[in-house]
Amino acid sequence: MDWTLAIDRHRDALVRMVAALLLMAGGGEVMPRHVRTGIWRVLRPAESAFRRLVVVVKVVLKIEARTRVSRGGLGSAGGFSRGTGASVPAFALFDARKSFKPRSAWRGRRPQPNIRFFDDVEIFTPVVVASPDDAVSPAQLMRRLQALQAALADVPKQAQRLARWQAKREHAVAGTYIRPMRPGRPPGFRKRQTHPVDAVLSNCHEMALYLLEPPEP
Repeated sequence: MDWTLAIDRHRDALVRMVAALLLMAGGGEVMPRHVRTGIWRVLRPAESAFRRLVVVVKVVLKIEARTRVSRGGLGSAGGFSRGTGASVPAFALFDARKSFKPRSAWRGRRPQPNIRFFDDVEIFTPVVVASPDDAVSPAQLMRRLQALQAALADVPKQAQRLARWQAKREHAVAGTYIRPMRPGRPPGFRKRQTHPVDAVLSNCHEMALYLLEPPEP
């Protein structure tokens, strides 16, 4: 397999998707709830796909914790400016770990009035049901988008970050290998692919698993 070509193609696809999401988000202080929900549905699998792409780059380029990385080739992508004075968060290179705590059977507030009784008097508590058109804050969403856009601008740099973090964790717990990918399906995975990002995530996940656990000859 031409790994460099595969990396570039999937990175370019993610760059285009992030640019489309930023355009969709606009620059306002609020956005409709349904717009934010739609962006999250693409952003979460895009983040997972990029984490796996970083793993592929780390293995293919044989990047270690103390290796200097050239910014050519797999590097720059235009459109992101660091000279605005705004603080851009670092991209999270590790999947959020699954919670194995038992879930409550109660799934939250239901769309009907709650009834309480006090001194034989019925008290109705009105329930406000969220509307898709409600105005919501996009602050957290925008920071995640900016972090992913900045990380896509220099993939080998992210692979170097990953190598440093893994070295630190291995040193903290001697002999422990810390994977950035959690076991099982990646965050944002959908068995039924409804968006191009689903195919990108599936491909990046398979490439990362193949390199980390190559099949026996």
